[in-house]
Amino acid sequence: MKIAICDDDNRDLLQIATLVETYRNLRKADITYVCFQSATELLASMEGGEYDLLLLDVLMPGVSGMQAAREIREHNSRTEIVFLTSSPEYAVESYSVRAHYYLLKPATEEKLFPILDRLTDDFKRPEDAL
Repeated sequence: MKIAICDDDNRDLLQIATLVETYRNLRKADITYVCFQSATELLASMEGGEYDLLLLDVLMPGVSGMQAAREIREHNSRTEIVFLTSSPEYAVESYSVRAHYYLLKPATEEKLFPILDRLTDDFKRPEDAL
Protein backbone atom coordinates (compact mmCIF):
# COMPACT_ATOMS: atom_id res chain seq x y z
CA MET A 1 0.00 0.00 0.00
CA LYS A 2 1.36 3.41 -0.98
CA ILE A 3 0.53 6.20 1.51
CA ALA A 4 0.90 9.98 1.29
CA ILE A 5 0.95 11.89 4.58
CA CYS A 6 0.23 15.61 4.31
CA ASP A 7 0.37 18.04 7.24
CA ASP A 8 1.75 21.57 7.45
CA ASP A 9 2.80 21.12 11.10
CA ASN A 10 6.23 19.47 11.22
CA ARG A 11 5.64 17.83 14.62
CA ASP A 12 2.31 16.34 13.54
CA LEU A 13 3.84 15.16 10.26
CA LEU A 14 6.69 13.43 12.08
CA GLN A 15 4.33 11.91 14.63
CA ILE A 16 2.02 10.47 11.95
CA ALA A 17 4.97 9.19 9.90
CA THR A 18 6.35 7.53 13.05
CA LEU A 19 2.98 5.84 13.65
CA VAL A 20 2.88 4.56 10.06
CA GLU A 21 6.46 3.28 10.39
CA THR A 22 5.60 1.56 13.70
CA TYR A 23 2.54 0.00 12.07
CA ARG A 24 4.62 -1.21 9.12
CA ASN A 25 7.18 -2.83 11.42
CA LEU A 26 4.68 -4.40 13.85
CA ARG A 27 2.41 -5.80 11.12
CA LYS A 28 5.21 -6.55 8.63
CA ALA A 29 2.99 -4.68 6.19
CA ASP A 30 3.95 -3.91 2.61
CA ILE A 31 3.68 -0.14 3.02
CA THR A 32 5.60 2.75 1.55
CA TYR A 33 4.91 6.35 2.47
CA VAL A 34 5.88 9.86 1.45
CA CYS A 35 5.45 13.03 3.52
CA PHE A 36 4.31 16.45 2.30
CA GLN A 37 4.05 19.77 4.14
CA SER A 38 1.47 21.30 1.83
CA ALA A 39 -1.50 20.19 -0.22
CA THR A 40 0.08 21.88 -3.24
CA GLU A 41 3.13 19.56 -2.97
CA LEU A 42 0.83 16.56 -2.60
CA LEU A 43 -1.26 17.47 -5.64
CA ALA A 44 1.88 18.02 -7.74
CA SER A 45 3.22 14.58 -6.76
CA MET A 46 -0.06 12.92 -7.75
CA GLU A 47 0.45 13.99 -11.36
CA GLY A 48 3.22 11.38 -11.56
CA GLY A 49 1.32 8.57 -9.88
CA GLU A 50 -1.35 7.60 -7.43
CA TYR A 51 -1.48 6.69 -3.77
CA ASP A 52 -3.67 4.05 -2.18
CA LEU A 53 -4.24 6.16 0.93
CA LEU A 54 -3.96 9.83 1.86
CA LEU A 55 -3.54 10.81 5.50
CA LEU A 56 -4.53 14.42 5.09
CA ASP A 57 -4.71 17.39 7.45
CA VAL A 58 -7.73 19.63 6.84
CA LEU A 59 -6.45 22.98 8.09
CA MET A 60 -3.42 24.08 6.06
CA PRO A 61 -2.40 27.47 4.66
CA GLY A 62 -3.00 27.99 0.96
CA VAL A 63 -4.82 24.95 -0.36
CA SER A 64 -6.67 23.23 2.51
CA GLY A 65 -6.88 19.47 2.83
CA MET A 66 -10.58 19.62 1.99
CA GLN A 67 -9.90 21.61 -1.20
CA ALA A 68 -7.16 19.14 -2.17
CA ALA A 69 -9.53 16.21 -1.55
CA ARG A 70 -12.16 17.80 -3.81
CA GLU A 71 -9.60 18.26 -6.57
CA ILE A 72 -8.36 14.68 -6.18
CA ARG A 73 -11.91 13.31 -6.32
CA GLU A 74 -12.50 15.02 -9.67
CA HIS A 75 -10.00 12.59 -11.25
CA ASN A 76 -9.62 9.77 -8.75
CA SER A 77 -12.26 7.77 -6.92
CA ARG A 78 -10.00 4.88 -5.87
CA THR A 79 -7.61 6.56 -3.43
CA GLU A 80 -8.84 6.33 0.16
CA ILE A 81 -8.76 9.53 2.20
CA VAL A 82 -8.42 9.70 5.98
CA PHE A 83 -8.54 13.20 7.41
CA LEU A 84 -6.39 13.85 10.47
CA THR A 85 -7.22 17.21 12.01
CA SER A 86 -7.56 19.15 15.22
CA SER A 87 -10.93 20.55 14.16
CA PRO A 88 -14.19 18.56 14.36
CA GLU A 89 -16.10 21.17 12.34
CA TYR A 90 -15.33 19.68 8.89
CA ALA A 91 -16.45 16.13 9.65
CA VAL A 92 -19.78 16.44 7.86
CA GLU A 93 -18.14 18.08 4.85
CA SER A 94 -15.71 15.14 4.62
CA TYR A 95 -18.61 12.96 3.41
CA SER A 96 -18.81 15.08 0.24
CA VAL A 97 -15.36 13.83 -0.82
CA ARG A 98 -16.09 10.26 0.28
CA ALA A 99 -13.50 10.27 3.05
CA HIS A 100 -12.91 6.85 4.56
CA TYR A 101 -12.49 8.28 8.05
CA TYR A 102 -12.22 11.55 9.97
CA LEU A 103 -9.78 11.32 12.84
CA LEU A 104 -9.17 14.00 15.46
CA LYS A 105 -5.58 14.71 16.46
CA PRO A 106 -3.51 13.62 18.15
CA ALA A 107 -3.31 10.45 16.12
CA THR A 108 -2.51 7.42 18.26
CA GLU A 109 -1.93 3.72 17.67
CA GLU A 110 -5.35 3.01 19.20
CA LYS A 111 -7.08 5.32 16.72
CA LEU A 112 -5.01 4.84 13.55
CA PHE A 113 -4.00 1.16 13.57
CA PRO A 114 -7.56 -0.27 13.27
CA ILE A 115 -8.15 2.00 10.26
CA LEU A 116 -4.88 0.87 8.67
CA ASP A 117 -5.77 -2.77 9.43
CA ARG A 118 -9.06 -2.47 7.52
CA LEU A 119 -7.49 -0.66 4.59
CA THR A 120 -4.52 -3.03 4.40
CA ASP A 121 -6.94 -5.97 4.27
CA ASP A 122 -8.96 -4.26 1.53
CA PHE A 123 -5.86 -3.62 -0.58
CA LYS A 124 -4.51 -7.14 -0.01
CA ARG A 125 -7.64 -8.85 -1.31
CA PRO A 126 -9.13 -6.74 -4.09
CA GLU A 127 -10.79 -9.81 -5.62
CA ASP A 128 -12.76 -10.31 -2.39
CA ALA A 129 -14.15 -6.80 -2.73
CA LEU A 130 -15.81 -7.74 -6.02
